[in-house]
Amino acid sequence: MIEEKREKWLVSYPDDGNSVCFEMEDMSFWYQHRNGCLVEAMKANGFPKDFLDIGGGNGITALAMQNAGYNVTLVEPYATGIENARKRGIRSTIQNTLEEYVAKVNGTAPAAGFFDVMEHISDDKSFLENINRLLTPDGRIMLTVPAFQSLWSENDVQLGHFRRYTLEQLSALLAEAGFKVTYATYFFSLVWAPMWFARVLPEKFGIKKDNTPEKKRNEHMAGRPATARLLRRLLGWEVNAIRNKTRIPFGTSCLIVAQKTRAL
Repeated sequence: MIEEKREKWLVSYPDDGNSVCFEMEDMSFWYQHRNGCLVEAMKANGFPKDFLDIGGGNGITALAMQNAGYNVTLVEPYATGIENARKRGIRSTIQNTLEEYVAKVNGTAPAAGFFDVMEHISDDKSFLENINRLLTPDGRIMLTVPAFQSLWSENDVQLGHFRRYTLEQLSALLAEAGFKVTYATYFFSLVWAPMWFARVLPEKFGIKKDNTPEKKRNEHMAGRPATARLLRRLLGWEVNAIRNKTRIPFGTSCLIVAQKTRAL
């Protein structure tokens, strides 16, 4: 597990996180569905063409946005992620930490996103305050994080998570950091019950499972394209809901769009 102290916060992420994910992302129903939801959210909420993907890892999300016509710059601290993103064809990449990047481009970014990043950061409020400093006065953000502490399991621990969230918690945190939420929803609704039964319930009986690369591939249906396609079809209504800016009442992930309302 990589644990790095960056200014006020600690970042926790598995040593092999980028390399393991790179092997399965293109085949994963989870990444593909998340990307479809994010691109539709960008379109529905009028995001500008220039967009920063903060902590974008191997570039799987940046690629989806780039293919949708956005000018995405991937900002990623780890060299492995940058190398993999370039292999994928991401045209603009910057290897840097958020705080170092903010010092260079303070107050000039029109929009930014961070997707399943904030749960890896000990002081999420300080992280959001740095995002605020990165943006123009009317800058926009979009983010995703894992939902509901009731789904917390050893899997979260091994992935380097500090917490899971609700939309209400996120809205309050964003308000403290100078943002107003303009759209909020849960998604991956059909995954909630299988996740609880597969991860949470066994731990109530003292059974904990190592989050091995093989387990990750199986959960993401990587290598089982027919099953992955079926799951994406079953979840397809969520893409339409997000396109129409409808709130989905529950799921294993949160998605929020917000606008900067004051500088810090």
